[in-house]
Amino acid sequence: MKSKALFAVLFFLLVFGGYEVYLTAGLEFPEHPVIKPMPGSTLMEKSSKKQDYSTFKFRVKEGSALKNVEKGGQFWELRYEFRDAEGKVDRSISRAEVIGNYAAAAKEKGGKIQSQGSNYLVFSIPREGGGTSWVKLTSNAGNYVLRVIDEEPLEPVLSFGAEELKLALDAEGRVAVYGINFAVNEAFLQLGAEDVIKEFVKLLELYPDLKIEIQGHTDNTGSSEHNLQLSKRRAEAVKQYMLLFGLDSSRMISKGYGMTKPLADNGTEEGRAQNRRVELVKIK
Repeated sequence: MKSKALFAVLFFLLVFGGYEVYLTAGLEFPEHPVIKPMPGSTLMEKSSKKQDYSTFKFRVKEGSALKNVEKGGQFWELRYEFRDAEGKVDRSISRAEVIGNYAAAAKEKGGKIQSQGSNYLVFSIPREGGGTSWVKLTSNAGNYVLRVIDEEPLEPVLSFGAEELKLALDAEGRVAVYGINFAVNEAFLQLGAEDVIKEFVKLLELYPDLKIEIQGHTDNTGSSEHNLQLSKRRAEAVKQYMLLFGLDSSRMISKGYGMTKPLADNGTEEGRAQNRRVELVKIK
């Protein structure tokens, strides 16, 4: 197992920057951009495949029972073999070693082991940009198969214009807003975020006496300190964008709360989607 220590580091690094690493590394289709192979294994391209959309049933343990849960999304079926110096299948790499490495890597990243047997492992990992990757690993001596579904995130969408935002602030003193998306693990605004933020600008233009706190909130993926700093930077990015429209900086403050104020259960993708948000709070 120690000989595969590098695998865990590689796995975690690629999970955080998966799609960018995939592109810059020049990897050939159809390897998955996040769930990477063990070092020393070779992709069997002719017997592997990728589909833009498919469904797959994963075995999930609930209490003492196992049940099949169907997931849908982008699908990979990737077959790998270990080869020795003569090009023959290296059966010294046991299925227990393969399963053990993937299980350790998934847990370290904050994933969940859904079920495990002598020759298989099912786990799920939340993706930084939203959504969940579901994986079934089947292993034999010298070879293994990864079947991966990238389940799409269930993101709430903005349904508030400036007037609706004002009504919510007057009624509750705060309003959670969705649709302001950022680059993965960064505070860079993504395309479309400006449409939402312009409604904030319009709100302050229509109501010149209004002052607001712009709050950043995250789900519980990652460490507390990382999420706190990320939420601060994202809230500040929204404020800085609003200042481009000539608003008085004294009318708004930005603050990040990380994962300390969840609105929903972080144990589900739907809950994590609700917790990744920007909130406006009325300053009295």
